[in-house]
Amino acid sequence: MKNLYLNLFDTLEIGDNFPTVIMGVLNLSPESFYQGSVYSNTHSLENATIEMINNGAKILDLGARSSAPWSQKITTEKEINRLSSAMESVCNIIPDDIIISVDTQYSEVAQVAYDISLKHKKKIIVNDVSCLKTDPSLQDFIIEHDLPIILMASKKIPGDLCTIEEIIQEFEKTIKKLQSQGYNANQIILDPGIGKWIKKKVHTYDLKIIGNLKKLRKLEKPILVAISRKSFIGTTLNLPDPEDRLSGTLSSTAIAIYNGAHIVRTHDVDKRLFEMVKMAEEIRRNQ
Repeated sequence: MKNLYLNLFDTLEIGDNFPTVIMGVLNLSPESFYQGSVYSNTHSLENATIEMINNGAKILDLGARSSAPWSQKITTEKEINRLSSAMESVCNIIPDDIIISVDTQYSEVAQVAYDISLKHKKKIIVNDVSCLKTDPSLQDFIIEHDLPIILMASKKIPGDLCTIEEIIQEFEKTIKKLQSQGYNANQIILDPGIGKWIKKKVHTYDLKIIGNLKKLRKLEKPILVAISRKSFIGTTLNLPDPEDRLSGTLSSTAIAIYNGAHIVRTHDVDKRLFEMVKMAEEIRRNQ
């Protein structure tokens, strides 16, 4: 099977023969399941941004709406208000080679982020956990502006697929649909959607997805995993508080990298993560 490869904006090479890309999570939503990832003021946000970049993050994922199924719902207006000021602050301090990922399901929000990125001459991608199901106009938006996108496996609602076979089948449909509309599918990154998004999805499904991650390679797209401090770790290790799930996060992420993950989305961008990523990469490389 051919090597997987993506060159984002001619500044970030992603693929089998390149270092695993670290995506740092900058949550702007107090509704988020892990409060340690929420940055409620400009000072804390800018400090976290600088620290993540210094510790190796190449992509920063800004999310102004919690996508957890049980979280309080907010309006797109509120999401935009939260994101706008944060985008301005982050754009003011990041180097030109750092990419901003906009974690949203709505074209209206993506448009605001895009306009800010143009003003500051920064690079953005869209990260949609609904796989373009929540707001179909988001598909038109990314096609019009030729923006890279992270698609999380979803059929009707975010994360409602439980097996790697279902995930592959739905991704194939979405990729084919985008291509038929003239979108450059070489800009797609795939996220299998780890986490308890629906009641049916018990923790063993997540364990099996991570264990079978290599099967996603048949789609010939870079693979992103968002494992950090999620509930399957808490259930497996009997750790109800996300604050206690760092060790489980690191071990699960190492296995995901060994099994082919090219990008890791994480709350904890620090020396421990960097060393774990490096070790997992070296073991994979020397199989």
